[in-house]
Amino acid sequence: METVKIEKIVNRGYGLGRLKDGKVVFVEGAYPGEEVIVRLTLQKSDHAFAEVVSVVNGSEDRVKPRCKYFRNCGGCHWMDLKYEKQLEYKREVLKDLFTREKINVEIPPVEGSDLAFHYRTKMEFHFEGEKLGLRKRNSNVVVDVRRCEISPEPFNEVLEVVRDAVKVLKIPIYDWEERAGVLKHLVLRYAFSTDQLMVIFVTKTENFPWGKELKQALLRKIPGIHSIVHVMNSKDSVVLRGPYRTIHGEGVITEEFDWEKFQIPPTAFFQSNYSITAKLMRHVFEELQLKGNEFVLDLYAGVGTFSIRISYQCQRVIAVESSKVAVKAAKANANINGRRNVEAVEGDVLAFLKSYDGRADKVVLDPPRGGAGKEVMRELLRLSPERIVYVSCDPPTLIRDLKVLLEGGYSLVSLKAFDMFPHTYHIETVATLAREVS
Repeated sequence: METVKIEKIVNRGYGLGRLKDGKVVFVEGAYPGEEVIVRLTLQKSDHAFAEVVSVVNGSEDRVKPRCKYFRNCGGCHWMDLKYEKQLEYKREVLKDLFTREKINVEIPPVEGSDLAFHYRTKMEFHFEGEKLGLRKRNSNVVVDVRRCEISPEPFNEVLEVVRDAVKVLKIPIYDWEERAGVLKHLVLRYAFSTDQLMVIFVTKTENFPWGKELKQALLRKIPGIHSIVHVMNSKDSVVLRGPYRTIHGEGVITEEFDWEKFQIPPTAFFQSNYSITAKLMRHVFEELQLKGNEFVLDLYAGVGTFSIRISYQCQRVIAVESSKVAVKAAKANANINGRRNVEAVEGDVLAFLKSYDGRADKVVLDPPRGGAGKEVMRELLRLSPERIVYVSCDPPTLIRDLKVLLEGGYSLVSLKAFDMFPHTYHIETVATLAREVS
């Protein structure tokens, strides 16, 4: 063990310090200015990772975490830090990353969430033996969670009912090592604008004869549940994928915003924070600077989150998405909102771009955490849109992709961060690029 002084916060939420021999160490759970005693968890040739054993001199910005599972559960990283300071540190992380890559851009304060607690629109809980909860950070071990402070209150009610019902009904829990058993996950979704709650049971098997009894147990205690769904997923690498059947209700929940209404099916992606999603949609729309006659590509479009609003001020939107379920929902959402100039296309984004030779006056893209990738960026350079708005949930992959565009004749005109996930190190960032005039 060794005493370390923390210099700054870096990507993935680590506090950066130096060991006695000068080697850089990344410390989980430590904040700038603190002096901490650490235990090394991983040694590499030029740096090390460590965890805090005790805090010698703590930051005045530390607070008592509201959640009793904090530090044991991997759901949150910074719940023992003042929320205002979390936003400051996220901005500093972005500044550090962009400065190191020599990308010059002004980074305004991070847009905070209206709710710092109980903000999540979706949570994925896992079964393991008699436990139902969330996994530890960087681990598959499940922490038995009775109450989650970032979940909407109805989620905590469902957790209690399901935990008891599964025991009474003696439903076989999936064994992650033996890859045998039935019940794997409990996924909960909530629509803040309509107060609609969806309960999703994810199983290894297609056969799930306990659905009726679980439905009865849930509705007896929580009669306002909007939908109960059974998803059949034989893969362990992803939680929410596979065919599904509706046990109760419509099998979708509806979320409403300023201008649009979305139906969200069980397995489709939708942003995890309602208030931040509303701000994000507004910002993306404004950054595109639409004039009314453009053809817009919406890449990784999901259920049409950005497409609907964009369609009000352009000639046509082509929404490209690889998920069949999400594409079906995007088409339904275009119809619900009366938008006939939205075309939802099912397919891989790169494959679509390689075969596309139509107009692309403006582009918005919101890829998964791995980013769009350099090949997609090169295809965008070929199409040469006037303006590109890139929504990212991972700054390093955003920077990797931006460098291709910057080297290809685009300028970075603005960067704006949003706090989609309070109490975590995750940063949602929107980069706006404009084609440089020759």
